[in-house]
Amino acid sequence: MKAGTIKRIVAGLCMVVMAFSVAACGNTNSESTEQTTEAVQEETAKTAEQTEDTQAAEDGEEEPDFEAEVKAIQDSLTFMGGLKSADGSDKVIDFAMFRNEDGEIIYIYRDDQIFDYGMFTTEDAKTDDDKEYTKIKGTMGEYGYHFNEDLVSGIIIDSEGKAYDAVELDEDGSRELVRNTLGG
Repeated sequence: MKAGTIKRIVAGLCMVVMAFSVAACGNTNSESTEQTTEAVQEETAKTAEQTEDTQAAEDGEEEPDFEAEVKAIQDSLTFMGGLKSADGSDKVIDFAMFRNEDGEIIYIYRDDQIFDYGMFTTEDAKTDDDKEYTKIKGTMGEYGYHFNEDLVSGIIIDSEGKAYDAVELDEDGSRELVRNTLGG
């Protein structure tokens, strides 16, 4: 709850209590004191209810809408390509590239359940059997990729340097990787 809202509520309560206290001081009979006490209790209950409503409304404003956030991020990315380990591979590896609004390339790499994503440094490299690929220096290690001329197949290099045959990871699958990195 915002500090200004709390101050207004406390000030309102104080004014109500003071007004009823002044009225009660002039009355010595117990019936009017009881009426004053009941009125103070009613006003206090109303103020508490308003405070809860205000808090609930403010909480609703502060809670992020996950789907809206995911959509906004997805809308800011341009799909550039993706690869996944070919069927029959002994490892599940996915790799996707996107360009953000600033033109920077975002890499997403998943090796089984380990995700790594960001704007990483790359360099040209070769496998032990002399296949060229782009090496990525990510936060989870170094790995890489290479698209064949058909742009729907290639290789993925895992963080241990082993090459895996790869096939296209389409845009839907690549965008699911984005969603997963965001916690969904």
